[in-house]
Amino acid sequence: MASRVISLPLASTAERSRLLSMDFIRSRALDRLYQRREAVQNLIRALEDYQESREERMAHHISFSSLLKCSSDSAQSRI
Repeated sequence: MASRVISLPLASTAERSRLLSMDFIRSRALDRLYQRREAVQNLIRALEDYQESREERMAHHISFSSLLKCSSDSAQSRI
């Protein structure tokens, strides 16, 4: 079985330059998208950490408030 060779017309220098320029523009755009994605991921991680620390502080505050209320109720029942 003979292999077929498809001949493509060679692009002119101006055409190659334009294609390389478009490839460069696409490559830069893709790099910027990756940078933005990383920034968004960092922001999400920071917000999740903040929310987690806030929930821990609220749980500690609620347990401390409950302890104060219980000790207050206990003191009133002794009177």
